Amino acid sequence: MELPPRKDSLKWSTYPEGVLPLWVADMDFPVAEPIRRAIEERAKGFLGYPPREGDLELKALILEQTGLEGELAFMPGVVVGLYGAVAAFTAPGQGVLTQVPIYPPFLAAIREQKRTILANPLRETEEGYRLDLEGLERLAYASRLLLFCHPQNPTGRVYSEEELSALATIARKHDLIVVSDELHAPLTYEKPHVPLARFLPERTLTLLGPGKAYNLAGLPIGAVVGPRPLVEALRRHLPHTFPNVLAMAAWKAALLEAGPWLRETLARLRANRDRVAAWAKEVGLGHFPPEGTYLAWFKTPIPQAASFFLKEARVALNPGENFGEGYDRYVRLNFATYPEVLEEALKRLAEALKKV
Repeated sequence: MELPPRKDSLKWSTYPEGVLPLWVADMDFPVAEPIRRAIEERAKGFLGYPPREGDLELKALILEQTGLEGELAFMPGVVVGLYGAVAAFTAPGQGVLTQVPIYPPFLAAIREQKRTILANPLRETEEGYRLDLEGLERLAYASRLLLFCHPQNPTGRVYSEEELSALATIARKHDLIVVSDELHAPLTYEKPHVPLARFLPERTLTLLGPGKAYNLAGLPIGAVVGPRPLVEALRRHLPHTFPNVLAMAAWKAALLEAGPWLRETLARLRANRDRVAAWAKEVGLGHFPPEGTYLAWFKTPIPQAASFFLKEARVALNPGENFGEGYDRYVRLNFATYPEVLEEALKRLAEALKKV
């Protein structure tokens, strides 16, 4: 299969030609036509500084479509919000709670700012991954801040209302501030996403953006929504930048006009998800089909599994060890690609597994 790497794409240009890249979390699909038109139209007009508070119509749209309430502030991206929250609500040496395995910038935001990672592993049950609420209760006394991810990256778990309600009870009891990364919220399948803030409005900062659902990672923008005092405290630790005018135009067009594109894309992703789940069963890898995101999380019998697959299968996956200690036999696979690319990658991975 000959697919030349795109030199303008991190995903396709990082590894040598011939390696199939199913790693970094963006989609191989073109953006929705209404988004492309909105970017082109905005580029024809004023590209100077926007108002510091950003596009007020976009703010109203975000709050209306998510059902979130409170203050909304734009940010350069969700990862910036993670770093800002750690700086705003904890001091060096203090502990910060999070669930592992977890998107690597969660851990980096804690570690690089000289805080202590308080890792509460997800429980792996016969039905899939679940919050370890007892473990969270045991650790909660040692922190003021919980970094949360919902839908969860890398497992794709969409938490139930019962779990979210129980988490809210623990947070209130221990005066925890919860920063909830809900970037993948529009990318769910059978189970709808319910914001954590519905259960804990007074102590939750919700981070969101269009980058994953609408494939706009190269136009970085995000937002934080929550109680004004908490949002203002976070803003003091964010970069002093203006919201990107092209990113705001793209986000507004996504919310107003890209619904049909998103529904079609979710159908493509669901088909890929189901194909990956069937393949994992065939080859005997530990896997729970994700309820959201376009990311698949596998347990393998191989130490340093991602390195093994890169060498033996020429498929680039995310190393499990980047998502927390003890996960080096796991890998994360991004299935937001074309069926022929996915089929070739799965074929190569299966052949490599035969060597084990």
